[in-house]
Amino acid sequence: MADLRDTVINDTGFLTLPVGNTAQRPTASAGMIRVNNSNNLLEFYDNGAWRPITGVSKGSLGTGGQSIIYNTSHGGRQGGIVHIFTTVGNHTFTPQFSGTVEVLVVGGGASGGGHLGGGGGAGGVIFNRAYPVSNGSGINVTIGNGGAANNYGQSPPSYTGGNSVFGSLTADGGGGGGSWNGNAARPGGSGGGGCTASQGSGSNGHTGPNDSRNTNMGGRGVTGEGFPGGSGIRFNRQGEDSHKAGGGGGAGGPGWSSEDDCHEGRNGSGGPGLANDILGYTLYWAGGGGGACHVGNETHGSSGGVGGGGGGTMNHGQPRRPPGGKSSTGGGMAYNNGGGVNSSGYEGGTAGANTGSGSGGAYGSAKIGGTGIVIVRY
Repeated sequence: MADLRDTVINDTGFLTLPVGNTAQRPTASAGMIRVNNSNNLLEFYDNGAWRPITGVSKGSLGTGGQSIIYNTSHGGRQGGIVHIFTTVGNHTFTPQFSGTVEVLVVGGGASGGGHLGGGGGAGGVIFNRAYPVSNGSGINVTIGNGGAANNYGQSPPSYTGGNSVFGSLTADGGGGGGSWNGNAARPGGSGGGGCTASQGSGSNGHTGPNDSRNTNMGGRGVTGEGFPGGSGIRFNRQGEDSHKAGGGGGAGGPGWSSEDDCHEGRNGSGGPGLANDILGYTLYWAGGGGGACHVGNETHGSSGGVGGGGGGTMNHGQPRRPPGGKSSTGGGMAYNNGGGVNSSGYEGGTAGANTGSGSGGAYGSAKIGGTGIVIVRY
């Protein structure tokens, strides 16, 4: 092999580069350049990875999505083309090559329960590193809606999220949070937080006596997609009418159960979202909503789960804290790594758009759950 140094090619013709598919990539070193005929991309090797030469070579781009980006990363995984579907409803992704793509599918998050309600469960999350695609064959895509907002005394007191779909992959919508009115926490991709009722009808399978000391279970999650919601309770061990609801389950862990003993000093926060780096840098997706409570131990109510979950309300912190508690701060915006959007003492926190997160349980008015998202990378 010739080793050219400081070479000038003085010609009006052309320079022929090596051509081969992805499987034929050579043992690489920095500075190598070639044409990849698997996706018709001009690519070069740099910093441990083959990267497309964007702005010069667009390759065989697929179609579909509200945005298509050349992912050069933010200090994380480099290279690749990314299609992002964010608008609720039905769409189509059509590849212009045969091979595999990475896919992240996030279902819509549920709304938290109104009237001292449990946190909304997050939508399910499915990640496939090698989904097979064929040149020119469209794949159905659906983005699930977030569970609808609801008000005090409304029936039902919460709404499940909508399913998100990519071809044969379906991420289930989150389960709605339970409420003081005795409405059960609902199952979903991740389950809603348990209710604060006395009669036990919110226990999602409770078979014991109906009394004020029932532990009301959260909704169940779908195995492989998400986790269950935490449990709720009305009277704690000290006999206080605490009305503490459970946090909604997240794609990365279960919702927190409400405390039974006032000295435990915690609230029903939402379960964490699931970490994923399909965008080239790590974000958390589908955090559960925080559960509401009547009497808390803190100066703030429960947090939404990391990944965009909305915070739960706290009516007041007495007798151990001054009145006027709120949810914890931080996050809940689209594509956000945080959780626990501020709420008032009456309204639960809103979930982040296109995060699949659940909204916070409310003393009165719960907000909409986070819409779903589908991301395709190749």
